[in-house]
Amino acid sequence: MNSHDFDFQETLETYWDTIYQLGLRMLGNATEAEEMAQQTFFKAYLAWDQFQGRSQIKTWLFRIGINVCRKQLQDRNRFQGCDLDPQWSAADPDKNHSQEELKDRVQAALACLEPKHRLILTLFCIDGLRHLEIANILNVPEGTVWSRLHTAKKKLAQKLQNLPQETLP
Repeated sequence: MNSHDFDFQETLETYWDTIYQLGLRMLGNATEAEEMAQQTFFKAYLAWDQFQGRSQIKTWLFRIGINVCRKQLQDRNRFQGCDLDPQWSAADPDKNHSQEELKDRVQAALACLEPKHRLILTLFCIDGLRHLEIANILNVPEGTVWSRLHTAKKKLAQKLQNLPQETLP
């Protein structure tokens, strides 16, 4: 199976939103996410004849997209996210949060993570990819995915615990 067995336009239409959402979560900016998606599909188009079907097209596009995100993050020479003051106390765990408040808190905490932790959580929790799929996208052993995911979950829990109420809209 090679790229000629797939229609590029159909692939673009099928995966545009998925790749754009990846960029939005990794870069935290709609304009940069749009640019990232465009670059991803441009690079995919240029390499279309080289795709041999050894992985799923989605996996291949994720790899390209992640590399584009990494390049954009390097180009801006800083990480997207925030530094939390460790003196801020955690929110009252007994307080009943609405579903929307909880979602906002998780998104705020996720935005504060380093890109590598945000990426692994995004691929697993938001995109719903299996460990093996993530391993293929990141080109690492499956055990490494388990380890990185465990670390990222711990970091997210710490950020949630330290996230002040004032950071919410």
